[in-house]
Amino acid sequence: MRRISMLIAAFVLIVSCEEEAKSTKNATKKVKETATTKVEPTNLSKDKEQMLATTIAYFKNCKANAETRNDCRNSITKMISEFYTIDDFKNENNEYVIYDSIQPIIKKSDTWVQLGNANDQEALNKAQQAANDGKATLAIDVSESYGQVAMIIPGKLTNSGSWKLKVPNAAALVNYSADKSFMDKSLSYAFKSTENIVLFSKN
Repeated sequence: MRRISMLIAAFVLIVSCEEEAKSTKNATKKVKETATTKVEPTNLSKDKEQMLATTIAYFKNCKANAETRNDCRNSITKMISEFYTIDDFKNENNEYVIYDSIQPIIKKSDTWVQLGNANDQEALNKAQQAANDGKATLAIDVSESYGQVAMIIPGKLTNSGSWKLKVPNAAALVNYSADKSFMDKSLSYAFKSTENIVLFSKN
C-alpha cells in the first residue's frame, strides 16, 4: 500500500511539474508577443513629400553658394520643425538653432523619449510606428555633438542588407555633403552602420 501511495505521489509531482513548465512557456510567449510593436504601414502625404523635396533642393543650393561654414546650418532644424510642426528647435528670438543644438535640446527635454539603439529591431519598429502616428521621430549619431541626424518619416519597414534588420523610412539633410541629402529612403541609407545611432521620439 505504501509503495502504491509513493507511486501516486510521484505521478502527481511529474504532472504538476509539466503543467508548471507549460504555464511558464506560455507566459514567456505572451511577454514576447506583447513586447513586439506592430507597425501599420502608411504613405507619406503629397504635401509632406513636396515640402521635403523643396527643402532638400533649397539646402543643396544653399550649401553650393555658402560663404561660411555656418551658412545653412539651421536648415536641418528648420526642416524637422516644419515637417513635424514643433517649436523645440527655436531660440528665444524665435529663430531656428543650428543643428549642433539638437542633441542637447532633446536630452534635456521631458517630452522626448529614447526608443533605443538602431541595432534593436524593437526600437526600429517603435520609431516607424511613432512616425506613422504623426510623432516627431529622429535617429541621431550620438558619437559627436554634430553627428548626422535623420528624420523618421511615415512609411513602412524595409529590409536592410547592410544592417541585417528591417529599418524605417527616412529623410535627411547631410551637412557634410549636401548632394547626399535624401527623402523616402531606408534609414540605413543615412548611416553606414547601427553603431552609436540612437532613436528618439517626441510624446
